[in-house]
Amino acid sequence: MLSEVPVGITSICSKWSDDLSGIMEDSACADYVRSELPDLLRNKGLFAQILGNLLEGGAYPDLRRSTMFDNELILFTDPSGHFSLRLFLWGSGEYTVVHDHNSWGVIGPVSGVLEVINYRREDDGSQEGYARLEETGRLRCLPGDTAYTLPLNKGIHKIGNPTQDTMASLAMYGKPLPRSYINGFDIESNHVYKILPPKVKKKQLAEQALSGLRQVPVIRHCFSGEGV
Repeated sequence: MLSEVPVGITSICSKWSDDLSGIMEDSACADYVRSELPDLLRNKGLFAQILGNLLEGGAYPDLRRSTMFDNELILFTDPSGHFSLRLFLWGSGEYTVVHDHNSWGVIGPVSGVLEVINYRREDDGSQEGYARLEETGRLRCLPGDTAYTLPLNKGIHKIGNPTQDTMASLAMYGKPLPRSYINGFDIESNHVYKILPPKVKKKQLAEQALSGLRQVPVIRHCFSGEGV
């Protein structure tokens, strides 16, 4: 699969992997990527090549790879585990739910406008299923602009496309925490809930369904053959 990745992605990601290996703090990693990512965001020819390959049924990017969101495509996974690079495709007016993250991240639009709405958690997290959030600011990014997020409560936000045009954005995420989900937040009801990757969710539901099947008694039906 690595051979399918455009050299414009592999070359810059190789540099980023080397540079990030010497940076330990999440905020410092995000600052470094924010200084590097704009040049890639402005490379419209590269992303036209990637999207064209997708439309022609090429092997890259691989539509079969599991992701958290259905508009997400994995462009590169660093072999050293420092980061992953992901492309997001947004229809008119589409937004994520309010959510947190398992890692630091830097995001920006390849085309169009990307809106980022940030939140601060006001409760202490001691009540299960409850979270009270306060909006702290809104940012609209154009191609070449970036925003960042940090893990857990330091990076609660909602992002999306505030325009009528379809657009694309790029996100680079650092090494994730060992948590199999992210938190989603319902602002109106002050509810917090787990969002599982589709692959993990399917396995969890399959396990629960299998457990239910094993508990159902087998009912044997006897037929006399009369009336058949």
